[in-house]
Amino acid sequence: MAPPGEQNGDSTTAPASSGDAHRSLPTPFLTKTYQLVDDPSVDDVISWNDDGSTFIVWRPAEFARDLLPKYFKHNNFSSFVRQLNTYVCIAYRP
Repeated sequence: MAPPGEQNGDSTTAPASSGDAHRSLPTPFLTKTYQLVDDPSVDDVISWNDDGSTFIVWRPAEFARDLLPKYFKHNNFSSFVRQLNTYVCIAYRP
């Protein structure tokens, strides 16, 4: 879809609607988490469920040791879960 104002060859920019003014970008935590879960090369450690509505950490120890430090400034799985809980409800089963 073309940005507002660029549809039908119109090169002018349409003003932002009042709804757009209050829209914000995802936090770095959410962006990094999405990139991590969406990476097919680590599906054996963390991946989306079958319908893509949630994700599963299959190997928490490997996730903490190998993946968390690549995306975050720590390797603490509990800290990751705690931060995730500030955004969404999750079920954690050790």
